[in-house]
Amino acid sequence: MNRVLELLSELRARVERLEGEVFPCGPDDLSLSPPKPRKGRKPNLETGELLKRRLYLTAWLEQNWPPLSVALRRAENSNNPSAAIAEMIAVKRKGIPGVFQPPFYDTPEAYVEDLGKFLKSGRFHGNPRNLAAAMAGLPELGWKRSFDICSGHPYKTGHMLQVYRDHMKRKFPDRLRELDEARTELDVKIVLARARTDDPVYIHLKENPDKVKEWLEAGKPEGWSPLGGRILPL
Repeated sequence: MNRVLELLSELRARVERLEGEVFPCGPDDLSLSPPKPRKGRKPNLETGELLKRRLYLTAWLEQNWPPLSVALRRAENSNNPSAAIAEMIAVKRKGIPGVFQPPFYDTPEAYVEDLGKFLKSGRFHGNPRNLAAAMAGLPELGWKRSFDICSGHPYKTGHMLQVYRDHMKRKFPDRLRELDEARTELDVKIVLARARTDDPVYIHLKENPDKVKEWLEAGKPEGWSPLGGRILPL
């Protein structure tokens, strides 16, 4: 028996020497290490899937933001989220369609209460990306949990052209009024030179003064009037 143990020990030593010669970095380096087991309960919605939902929902919201922004602000002020949901349903029919969308897009009428709570929370700020962050996780996650997780993973993708006007209205209202009054490309350059900021939308406008008027026009809600308010039908 002792002789058998000696032979096993010698064999183990020889195998280790061979592995050292063939795999100088160790045999385990040639394959992916197995994933570490997750502690606790499995989440209702994986973070990767949540962020993917947010990406697609943000794109759709921004592409259709001119009419949606008006409806959502009215809903926020009147505490009537049903009106905003009705506008979303209308936009789905006549606006730019969405693809690979989360449940909130498919059946927004099922989440009126969640939307109302979000609008009352003070986290909206008229920002479509905040809305997408809160609604992307429904129904597996509550809107607040969805918002908090997304906030921990900042959105780094550029904005759609349709939100440039609304973005400027929220963050640079004085510059927007001056840009609406600008008549030439030189006027646009002069207006934009009045603010120093690292805001990505503002910087993009400064880099493309010849496109600014066109891009801001794309963000006007239907029936918008430069004199203020909406144009009423005759």
